[in-house]
Amino acid sequence: MPPSIDQYVLKVHGACDLSCDHCYVYEHPDQSWRTKPRTMTPAVAEQVAKRIAEHVERHGIPTVRITLHGGEPLLLGVARLRELIRTLRTVLDEVVQLGLHVQTNGVTLDASFLELFAASGVQVGVSLDGDRAANDRHRRYANGRSSHPAVLRGLALLRRREFRHLYGGILCTVDVENDPIAVYEALLEQVPPRLDFLLPHATWAHPPPRPSGTTAPYAAWLGRIHTRWIADGRPVPVRLFDALATAAWGGASGSEAVGLGPVALAVVDTDGSWEQADSLKTAYDGAPATGMTVFTHSVDHFAGHPGVAARNEGYADLCATCLACPVVRVCGGGLYAHRFKPGNGFDNPSVYCADLKQLASQIPAARTGGIAAPCDTGPALPPVHRLPEGAFDAFAAGAGTVQGTQALAEMQLSLTRALVAGTDAQDDGPRGLAVAAAHGRQLLIELDSSHPAETAEVLGHPFVRTWAREHARRGAAAGGAGHGSQRQDGDGPHDRAHIACIAAAAAWRTGATVRLPLPVRDGLAHLPGLGAVAVEHAGATAEVTVGGPGRAPHRWIGIRQLSTPWLPVALDDLDPYRAGPVADVGRRHPVALGRLSPRQWTAWQVALSRAGRELTRLLPGYAAPLRATLRAVVPLRPVPGDGHSPGVLRQAPFGAVGLALPAEPADVAAALLREFQRTKLDALMEAYVFFDAARPARLPVPWRTAPVPADRALHDVYAQVALAELLRARAIGPSPRETSGRATPGERSRTRDGLRQAQAAAALHRRLTWADAVVDALAAEAGAAPAGARFIAGLRTAIDRLLADPVRTPAVPRRASTARRAGSSA
Repeated sequence: MPPSIDQYVLKVHGACDLSCDHCYVYEHPDQSWRTKPRTMTPAVAEQVAKRIAEHVERHGIPTVRITLHGGEPLLLGVARLRELIRTLRTVLDEVVQLGLHVQTNGVTLDASFLELFAASGVQVGVSLDGDRAANDRHRRYANGRSSHPAVLRGLALLRRREFRHLYGGILCTVDVENDPIAVYEALLEQVPPRLDFLLPHATWAHPPPRPSGTTAPYAAWLGRIHTRWIADGRPVPVRLFDALATAAWGGASGSEAVGLGPVALAVVDTDGSWEQADSLKTAYDGAPATGMTVFTHSVDHFAGHPGVAARNEGYADLCATCLACPVVRVCGGGLYAHRFKPGNGFDNPSVYCADLKQLASQIPAARTGGIAAPCDTGPALPPVHRLPEGAFDAFAAGAGTVQGTQALAEMQLSLTRALVAGTDAQDDGPRGLAVAAAHGRQLLIELDSSHPAETAEVLGHPFVRTWAREHARRGAAAGGAGHGSQRQDGDGPHDRAHIACIAAAAAWRTGATVRLPLPVRDGLAHLPGLGAVAVEHAGATAEVTVGGPGRAPHRWIGIRQLSTPWLPVALDDLDPYRAGPVADVGRRHPVALGRLSPRQWTAWQVALSRAGRELTRLLPGYAAPLRATLRAVVPLRPVPGDGHSPGVLRQAPFGAVGLALPAEPADVAAALLREFQRTKLDALMEAYVFFDAARPARLPVPWRTAPVPADRALHDVYAQVALAELLRARAIGPSPRETSGRATPGERSRTRDGLRQAQAAAALHRRLTWADAVVDALAAEAGAAPAGARFIAGLRTAIDRLLADPVRTPAVPRRASTARRAGSSA
């Protein structure tokens, strides 16, 4: 089935009122605009909407983003824009959450347009290249007159209180002849909610301007802005910088310009023709064309076009130079159009390759330096994280190492720092929550500077990472949702204010006494990793004073700690993010147990202590990394017919596991081992690309009723190998050294032990048979990237090792009473 598409660009007007000399529509090789209608008709707009609606219903797509583009879309006029927007909303609002945007040069943006956009829920993005000198280098009228004053007038209107919520951001095209800091400061003067920098479209046939003697001038230009931006405390999100940092951690960059993830985008020209990305106009005449129209072809037909597929094939469509590059998963080979060279098409590195290499290394590394990184006169940037030598292969073999898991924890800490640093200081939502968020963010920045070790201890907590991910996800959804986005963000203000709880926990660990407002959920103000304060007569927030260990606040409820040396871990039954995202204010999580009773706590203590002891005794190689990095166990409600709840456990962040107490005490050790393996693999898959996202595969596995995605099959088989190791150790039984000095067991005890060993041996054989088949399918059919193929090969070796050393089923002694009943002598 073709991939689903949720982003559309509609070319509603084919002309423009400026004559920018860097415009790819009019100045670059593709000149198809000359033969296209000047404007998009109502009939085309209605048919586009119908095609999108049928695609949405077929694929179950929850949100769609449509950008009105050109040329210059405002040339369509208020009346015709109103008609077009009404058509789109009439058809689509009933079937999908629609985000509408317009990208304009801003020169004719006035109150009448903004009133229309306010009434219709349309976000407005404006193109501006900096101060007047920078902007006038390219963005002029045909008669040479400056467009800068007119754009500033439009932006001033957009910043007015009644229109501020429509302000989508500013897009700036890079010119290395301009002063980067002057450009950056001029853009910030317009108070945009977000910025993006666009490399000027170029190919190997028409390379970008480069000052003599420079190898990566665009990286140097952007690097100066990035350094200043970090020193300023990241006052506004910058899409290019955020996309590079996200791609470095294996996430979806959300941009065609960098990263390997697919970007589901379709363009509709004024005549209703389906076209590929506009940037292809820079390659050659006719490059974006597909030969399809909205009247003759569905969105699925368009998505199946070879050119569309090629731009979304991840590793598969990269040249050999890119595949051998260490930063390919970050830059992704750059924008597809920028790879074009006459003679071999797009089978080349980007014409910006040197710049992308530098940006892909430096910008993610800078994100790991702290929440507020130092300016460029400070210490050198830290290196990008890497696993210790041999650690990756040790993970593939099963257990990993203590040093390897600690390195994974450091990687996760850096990811959390990047996510926390990217949080917006938004002032929407209830006033008390907005104040809590602002105070908390400022305190956390101060503590990270004055007490970095204590702050890192809190930021490294697994449920802080869960919060950071959820907050980033909500921010991304709100940024792209446009009209009606509040429906997605029911708990957004509480999410943002949770940064105050994190700051309070960091202050507690430093011993400092602070008083600050904290968000309240279900009558509790939470301190991650520590506990919660029960609040009387609580509103959305409450003022709480924390003073460090030994000075707990009034009505304090602490998180219980297991003190056994076999498994020193917290049993967290309080944190609101302990088992995944919080659905909305006041809703109890459907799986995680609430505060345990003393009797329940005792049962968990006993079960976890026994599990930790068994793993230490039977599998010391697995137990040591687990003890070194597991910080929290979340008690879960048992699911009828199952010993655990797989849907929630797959969401557990590295450093935490969720468990339900099974009927058999021995199963706690197995569940603990299984879930820790899954979180280890999750962390590895964030640091390395395992599968080509553009070619998803589903594989049958013996232990599930339906085929599953390749990454889930890998998670399952990785856990199966670890469980096989445990079953093998149980089947072999205690060593002579472990039994020496003990009293000789009686016949009944020997029989019981023999039965357990026989059961373990049978289960071992079954799991190894399953794992053997699935790892072969993964190697052959899953479309693994280089790191994934290496990991699967390591698993194959581990399985072969276990298969080559079979466990003989022990003989089970007959019970004496049975022998006597059979007539034998005593």
